Amino acid sequence: MWYVKLNGSVLFGARRRIDQWGASLKLVELAQESVRILKEAGEEGLKSEILAQQLDTPKRRVYDVVAVLKALGQIKTSRKFDGTTIIWIDRSKDYVSKTAHEELRTQLTQENEQRKDLQVEVAELKEQLRIARSKLRRDSQAIEMAEKTEFLTTQLRVRALSSNGIKRVEHSGIEVLIETHESGMVVDPSEVEVDENEILLKNLQRI
Repeated sequence: MWYVKLNGSVLFGARRRIDQWGASLKLVELAQESVRILKEAGEEGLKSEILAQQLDTPKRRVYDVVAVLKALGQIKTSRKFDGTTIIWIDRSKDYVSKTAHEELRTQLTQENEQRKDLQVEVAELKEQLRIARSKLRRDSQAIEMAEKTEFLTTQLRVRALSSNGIKRVEHSGIEVLIETHESGMVVDPSEVEVDENEILLKNLQRI
């Protein structure tokens, strides 16, 4: 059986590592308890000396815990003439619960489906409107063409139905405007052969 003799430096190093491990565990426990106390304190926070009293630990250990929590962004400090106040930063407000998340997700899905249905309805209504406008345009064109009559002739005779006769006649060389004193006209598109001799006699009679 072999025995190993440890010198004093080896024993001291091992004891030092054990002490450091124990101190680390204690610091972790202090940090966990500090988080619990600061959360209960709420937005008003807690003085550092009061926190040290509740933890039953020296203030220097509290400073170590505060430094770590502040570096992690979990707390903020407010230093005044009467001491330092430590305030826990509640980040739960930045998050929603799983139940609320699922409800919002379901609601969003339903709203997306409704939006798609509305888009389909809008597209159908637009198509119906396009068809209605096209039909109205065709009907209007048919009515407009029905009010006009084309005559395959070179002559048109217009007679007023009223005894007051024709009020005025204007022409531009392309179009003739005939206006009567009262409504009602008869259009005769029949062609009549012109007797040139008769026209000549009438012109001589005027001389």
